[in-house]
Amino acid sequence: MLFAGRLFNSIGTSLVFPFLTVFLHDALHVSLAVVGLVLLGQGAAQVLSVVGGGLLADAWGRLPTMVLSLGGAAAASIALAFVSAPVWIVVLVIVRGGILPLFVPASQALVADIVPREDLYPAFSLQRIAANAGIIIGPMLGAFLLHGSFDILFVLSGAIAAAFGLAAPSLLRGAEREASQNRQAEHGGFGLALLRDHDLLWVVSLLVLVAVAYSQLYWVVPGYLTVYLHLPPTDFGYLAAENALLVVLLQIPATLLSRNWSPVAAITAGAALYAIGFAMMAPLRGFLPFFLPVAVITAGECLLQPSVTALLAARAHSSDRGKAMGLLTIANRSGSAVGPLVGGTLLTYGGPWALFSGTAIVAGAASLGYLRLWRPATAGERP
Repeated sequence: MLFAGRLFNSIGTSLVFPFLTVFLHDALHVSLAVVGLVLLGQGAAQVLSVVGGGLLADAWGRLPTMVLSLGGAAAASIALAFVSAPVWIVVLVIVRGGILPLFVPASQALVADIVPREDLYPAFSLQRIAANAGIIIGPMLGAFLLHGSFDILFVLSGAIAAAFGLAAPSLLRGAEREASQNRQAEHGGFGLALLRDHDLLWVVSLLVLVAVAYSQLYWVVPGYLTVYLHLPPTDFGYLAAENALLVVLLQIPATLLSRNWSPVAAITAGAALYAIGFAMMAPLRGFLPFFLPVAVITAGECLLQPSVTALLAARAHSSDRGKAMGLLTIANRSGSAVGPLVGGTLLTYGGPWALFSGTAIVAGAASLGYLRLWRPATAGERP
């Protein structure tokens, strides 16, 4: 049921986010650098939301936190279809972006609560398959509907979030009850020990750089294709769909390939593939050639993301698992908040070579940073 819920939630979310940069550029009539400032505000709200989401998931419960996120996102999404004043557009984009991340640490903590430690890595790999199957459907549906207006995207996204929010209490009550029983049965230290795990904090800190790099794919590349290459905004929908489709196709092979690797080795290789993919984009000036570097970046994503999630979930005590998932999401959201401003500024004032080479350097620096922790896998280290 969590797999199905992640699928439909992903469809609703991905209807909008690949086109948000173009929407803000058109609705506000501003440069991509200014759009980057708006997205920076959204990202800051997301970071604050994730902090609260992790605390709520542990104190209030996984399921109530998920329902709160879905309901708030539904309201903000639908409201965006009915406002035209720039100030309200900016406010609602930030509010919507801030409340959506409440869902992430709660849902990931719920998975970690009910799945045995040794199965966490494949479990989170399956969750990524569900999420990206939704991203296959969402951007393609969004690209089709975008021929009408952006309003229908916001209304449909809100309707899907509202429907899932209404259905979740009855569909997931059993999983929440099982998770609660598992938390009560587990004994261990308080999860603040995570903050004393210096290697783990190093991994999470470098994830900020990884997220800065990866955010260019979904926040700045769409604007580059539309504003600089004069391609229709629908074209990026197909690149987003390629990214999602390849995750669905490659995630299980990547999991099998790296099953005997240490988690840090998989993370290091993933970040290196990000650097290679963005470097490949620098000389490209047409739409079709972008499919190859997107495939390289996606391969890195398949190695990196489930390894990081499983690593944190396995190390965290159940009473602080929401906070651990929140820590992971904070790293991703922080990088994603800064990324559009950095990328938009590089593109505006330095052109495409500055954007793509700079992004490759950031991802490469993260990969080199992970080498500090790289060692052969030991028995039981891979969750």
